[in-house]
Order: sequence, then C-alpha cells, then structure tokens
Amino acid sequence: MEGKTIDVSDLLFILRKWFWLILILGLIGAIGGFVIAKQFIVPTYESQSQLVIKQGTKDETTTSTSDTQSNIQLVNTYKIIIVSPTVLEKVVDNLKLNITSRKLAKQILIENSKDSQVLTVNVLNQNPKIAKQINQQLITAAIKEAKKIMSANNIRVLTDPTYNDIPVKPNKVLLTGIGLLAGFLVAITIIVIRETMRQSVRDEKELSHIIKATHLGNVNQF
Repeated sequence: MEGKTIDVSDLLFILRKWFWLILILGLIGAIGGFVIAKQFIVPTYESQSQLVIKQGTKDETTTSTSDTQSNIQLVNTYKIIIVSPTVLEKVVDNLKLNITSRKLAKQILIENSKDSQVLTVNVLNQNPKIAKQINQQLITAAIKEAKKIMSANNIRVLTDPTYNDIPVKPNKVLLTGIGLLAGFLVAITIIVIRETMRQSVRDEKELSHIIKATHLGNVNQF
C-alpha cells in the first residue's frame, strides 16, 4: 500500500491537530527526566582550591620574566606530583577513606590555563564535607612531597578548599530539558507514522484543508 506524503504546508495543520499528544508526551518526558535526576542519580559535590607554582628564589618579593617562564615549565611536573600514588595514599590514610588511591584519583581534576602558574584543584565526592577534607589533605600532602622531591618550597595556596552543598551533578535542569525534547521527538515520530500511513479522512474540517475548498454542507443519506 502506497503511503501518503506530508508537505510543508500541511505540517502545521497536523501539529495543531495532534497538539494534545505533543504536550502530554513532552510533559511525561520532562517529568521523567526530573525524577531520574532527583531519585536515581546520586548527587556529586565539588570542592575547589587554587595553588600557585613558583620557582624558589632568594628574594621572593621580585619576579623577572625569565623566572615566570621557568615557573610555567614546572606546572606539569607539579600536576603529576599532586595526583601521584604517594600523595593519594597519604590522603587515604589520613582520612581513613574506604577507597583505593586509584579510585581517589578519579575524583580529582587538576586544571591550569595556558601560560598560567595557577593550578585549580577540583575534588568530587558524594559528600560535600568529605570533598573539602580530601582537597585540604591533598594540598598538605602534595606540599610536603614536593619539598622532598624538588628540594624547594614551590607551592603557595592561593585559595583554600571551598565547601559547596549544592551538587554539581546531576544537572536537573539539563536532564529535564532532555526529557522534554525526547517526549517531543517521540510524539512527532508517532504523528508522522500515523499520518503517512492513514488512507482515510476523519471529518469535514480535514477534508476542507486537504482539497482547499469551503465546506457548504452535508447530504443526508435516505
């Protein structure tokens, strides 16, 4: 059986006719996305701190351009030191965490902007208090380990670890929007399939729209 095609001029008419289905499925999708974010995804909290990496000098009150370039070259080295197994194991032991250093490393993200001496340490955890404690212990252990390895005091704390009781994951607004969009897409898919496969006309209004004519009246069958 040859299906019916839908041109652009008929699309708005069809969407208006099926508006109730689009609305219902959109609401169901949005509610579903919100419920998943609220009930089925464990919230994750973030603690953030900032460190400055600098070359140790006799006079720390002055810094030349060459010193700054040398400091930038140290950044990648210190990024590795901060998340090294030695440092992470000390954090696990000090806080008596019930995880391995390898799993702890997955909760830590260290970022730095290009040509910057500042490292941003982000710690993610399902408990905001523990996230802050991990961040603090991480800084303390990293500074001690860096002194032993580099034989210099190169790390300065720019910003202390933050405490944030607002979860960074899941993003409820984003998941709700995705659910809403998914509901719309499902509704439109159903509508397109039904309209292209249907071979009959439901009422006078639809017939008038299809043939572009005015409905004058009905002829009763005797």
